Amino acid sequence: MEIIPINYQLTFEPDLKKFTFSGSEIISADCKKSNNTIILDCAELKITSCIVKSQGKIVKSSPKTNEKKEELQIKLSQKIKGKITIDLEFQGILNDRLLGFYRSQYVQNGKTKYLATTQFEAADARRAFPCWDEPEAKATFDISIIADNKFTAISNMPIKSKKKIGAKTIYHFSKTPIVSTYLIYLGVGEFEYLTGRVGKIQIRVITTKGNKSKGKFSLDLGKKLLTSYEKYFGIKYPLPKLDLIAVPDFAAGAMENWGAITFRETILLYDPKTSSTKTKQFIAEVISHEIAHQWFGNLVTMKWWNDLWLNESFATFMATKFVDKFYPEWDLWNQFVEDAMNVAMGLDSLKTTHPIDVKVNSPAEIREIFDAISYDKGGCILRMLEHYVGEPNFQKGLKKYLSDFKYQNAKGQDLWDAIGKASKMPVSSMVNTWLKQPGFPLVEINQDGNTLKLEQKRYLLEPDKKFNKGLWSIPLSLGLESEISKKLFTKKSMSIKLPKNTLGFVANYGRKGFFRVKYDEGILLDLKMLVDEKRIPAIDRWAIQNDLFSLCVSGDEQVRNYLDFSDAYFEEDSYLASVNVAHNLASLYFRAFDEPFAEEIRGYAVNYFRKILFNLGWDPKKSDKHTDALLRGFTISVLGKMNDDVVTEEALRRYKKFLKSPSSISPDLIESICSIAAWNGNAKTHSELTKLYKNAKTMEEKLRFLGALCSFKDKKLLVKSLDFSQTSQVRSQNMQLPIMKVAANPYGDKVLWVWLKKNWKRINKKVGHGNPLFNRIVASIASVADDSMEKEIKTFFKKNPTPGTERTQSQTLERIRINSKFLRRMRKEFKDG
Repeated sequence: MEIIPINYQLTFEPDLKKFTFSGSEIISADCKKSNNTIILDCAELKITSCIVKSQGKIVKSSPKTNEKKEELQIKLSQKIKGKITIDLEFQGILNDRLLGFYRSQYVQNGKTKYLATTQFEAADARRAFPCWDEPEAKATFDISIIADNKFTAISNMPIKSKKKIGAKTIYHFSKTPIVSTYLIYLGVGEFEYLTGRVGKIQIRVITTKGNKSKGKFSLDLGKKLLTSYEKYFGIKYPLPKLDLIAVPDFAAGAMENWGAITFRETILLYDPKTSSTKTKQFIAEVISHEIAHQWFGNLVTMKWWNDLWLNESFATFMATKFVDKFYPEWDLWNQFVEDAMNVAMGLDSLKTTHPIDVKVNSPAEIREIFDAISYDKGGCILRMLEHYVGEPNFQKGLKKYLSDFKYQNAKGQDLWDAIGKASKMPVSSMVNTWLKQPGFPLVEINQDGNTLKLEQKRYLLEPDKKFNKGLWSIPLSLGLESEISKKLFTKKSMSIKLPKNTLGFVANYGRKGFFRVKYDEGILLDLKMLVDEKRIPAIDRWAIQNDLFSLCVSGDEQVRNYLDFSDAYFEEDSYLASVNVAHNLASLYFRAFDEPFAEEIRGYAVNYFRKILFNLGWDPKKSDKHTDALLRGFTISVLGKMNDDVVTEEALRRYKKFLKSPSSISPDLIESICSIAAWNGNAKTHSELTKLYKNAKTMEEKLRFLGALCSFKDKKLLVKSLDFSQTSQVRSQNMQLPIMKVAANPYGDKVLWVWLKKNWKRINKKVGHGNPLFNRIVASIASVADDSMEKEIKTFFKKNPTPGTERTQSQTLERIRINSKFLRRMRKEFKDG
């Protein structure tokens, strides 16, 4: 960088009636090379005054903004060098696109209210003030906010002083430590808060009026996490306060602004009476994720966005680790494997995936990599690395990295070097095989007596010679009831001798490695027996059938083999294996929905689900495990959609009762029961659910009814629900939800694509360009299309460009081809059988 910022002195005055703001700033900077142009990042701002001083003298300057390049160019009458100040005044818009400095609308006691808040990651601080808007340009910030007297103002640091001037109050905040622009926060609104302390640190949960009572769970957890992270990292939390702020309109889930973390309301507010078990768990995970960022990301920041994955996957990995410490009964690592690993492998077995460490040039490209590769695959690789070097070495390396780079920027390589030094192991060469190339390996194992022959190759769901390259350093671990052997598998093939009298084994023991395994027939037969007798750990029981199912999708295995193997899970008692076998059987049935062989698959699925429901019962019990609540709702709703008479009858009975007495159903079952009512319902049911949606008090409750509204069989009613999602009744941040739910409904394929084409321009306007939710909407097309529509879909996106979704578009087309081929193979297999 030719000019290095040192300090920004910023003042903002938002106007929540006109939805504009005015601002002024004085930037002190150091000009390293003599030049006569200053270029800053700047978007959607009107510059009203510009004064540049060099060596204390004013230099004549003429500012010009370039909207397309998002920059402000200041031409100077002479060359400058050394210490300079840039004094700017500007005006901007409080937009409703959920990025930059934006407005959020909510209703309180029947009155419409507004608040102003910010979302600057990745590159939207430039919409609030001209700056060098990249992670490496760290500086200190002195922020002031002028607001109407009825409002409170919030920023990263505590209020240093405030003063009333007529109808307004001016807030001055303490100076920040050095920090990147994407972590700056500004908030103005009618807030209330719960306050707690951890040592000298003030910690608050901040909400719109009337909601603070739902912040208790989050406040208590926030306090515990702050202390635990300080201990683990060996570095004190660097700021005097931490605010957790609930924002009514928010595009992401949460954002780790330093000292002022923002959240969607549904991810911070917990009401034991109306919230579900799933919500409680999700709140805990996200708070933990964002607090981990206060060190990893905020104190030490990536040099450039290509290392974004490290920020995110690290926070995902740590979040799981710490919530698991407080709630071991939640079985969180197993859930991590079911959710994060499944989602990551699903995306990473496409040709159109990308390496974790991906080149990023422009801000628009950054938005595209906030995906399952950056969060979930990255988290799995860290879990694999920690297992490979051992937990103490992992922590030791991490502490060294954080203390070496605090208040600075670092590259991923710096972390691998630190962990490599701590463990004296080849960390860098091992880990880089997982970061620099796309995809992951399939390890094929053939047994000959006591010798295992192993081969590795890239695993793809749509096999393709052009994409077969790849060689990984695989930490390979074999085990049965415990680990028997551990090797680093770095070549195309190798042989391993098993210890004498080995009764059987699992490869990738504990599923620590990010790879799939294909066993020969003999080994699979042994494994089926070992699963049935529960002689191997639950996570490995999960993994064997998880790999087997995936091999059916890629055409390496027969579906009937999977169905046959699933018999071994009939008496399964672990959440992990049960839920995944259930998911896989359900997905086979819904794929075969209109086919003559659907009945045969339904037989397996219904049997399996009935057994689970028989064990769980309909009503929550005191003795329930945490995961029982997650499994029960899923089981009931799938049986309802497989038209199981007993379940349907019971669900409809409970629904009728629920309409009269809303507290008669546990929050964990409301969406399932309402969905079954919709599945069997008509226009009257539709208006009942719409009314429930409109009258629901919390956003969490609203979303349950919105989900249920997408479960009708009647196409007209599904279109009605989709149209409803376009009205002002549904916030743009939730727009993707009805689309994804209709896509998952087997009757949705008749209506969704037609509806999307018709409403694309409206959706585009409502969700807003560059909104990360757009990728979810594009991805949902994969569930409702087949490969005969490939050309039509391509043409549609050519005519309706949606920047920031190009990668998702090609992934979606690939998924459509994979699904279509899989269905054709199933037809052949069941016809011949």
